[in-house]
Amino acid sequence: MFYHIEDKLRPADPGAPVEWHKTLAVLTPGELSEYSIPEMLMPPPDMLSSGKNTFCRLITEQDRIIGEIHVPKEPRHKEKSIIFIWWKTNILFVDHDGEAAECIDRIMDMRPHHADGADDLLMDFYLALILDDLSYIQKMEVRISELEQMVLDNSTEKFISRMSALRKELIQYNRFYAQMIDMVSSLQENTDDLLDEVSSARLQYILRRLNRLQSETQMLREYASQVSSEYQAQTDLEQNRVMKLLTIVTTIFMPLSLIAGWYGMNFVNMPELQWIYGYPAVIALSLIIVGGCIYYFKKKRYW
Repeated sequence: MFYHIEDKLRPADPGAPVEWHKTLAVLTPGELSEYSIPEMLMPPPDMLSSGKNTFCRLITEQDRIIGEIHVPKEPRHKEKSIIFIWWKTNILFVDHDGEAAECIDRIMDMRPHHADGADDLLMDFYLALILDDLSYIQKMEVRISELEQMVLDNSTEKFISRMSALRKELIQYNRFYAQMIDMVSSLQENTDDLLDEVSSARLQYILRRLNRLQSETQMLREYASQVSSEYQAQTDLEQNRVMKLLTIVTTIFMPLSLIAGWYGMNFVNMPELQWIYGYPAVIALSLIIVGGCIYYFKKKRYW
């Protein structure tokens, strides 16, 4: 898909333009060979050979700027990769998974603000890319709160797997924002002569927003660690209760084991062997010992 870069993006006629000036192209890797694309807008072959990148970076060359963006996966979508090339007044997006096309749709729905250049369009793209991230981070916070409530309710089925997946998402997004901050900072340092005053101001806003998003993910990582600690404390408490109960039961039956071992010797001169009330007496003694131990533990509030 091709667009004219004006105050508001305007779709161009089908097919590559004859003259590339203020042109935006959003193409899949397979479509690159179907159109006549200027050599300076073609991405390096090594970027396309792997199909997927795993990080965000910016490459500044003499006459063009190349960027790679890797969007982490989340429950609503898989991992997504985007390559962009900025050459003169033109931008080409190599859209592996449809994320760039979605961002362009968001840009076209934005309020016009005299974004009539490639630099303005790139700022719009960065904003569209992270437009809904704060709401997604809030959803992750809700998920952590639900796990915390599970711990408080002592209903921790599948807690470890769910918390592990959530913490992995947080780590990926924290790394994503760190890489995006590095990319935008590099753009600011290396393209100062290509950005007008409005684009420079918006670039500062994007940096502040990325820093806030990274701070939010870092805060949620700490929150998740606290909930994991609560879960571990709850597990330890439950184990202590079990061990306490086993200790009490062992203490109660230890005297009975002594009695059974003592009278199990069956020596000839043991008077209780010939006593008619010997067996009932041992039963009564055992019951008295068990009852006394239970009364003692109840009084001391050991259970």
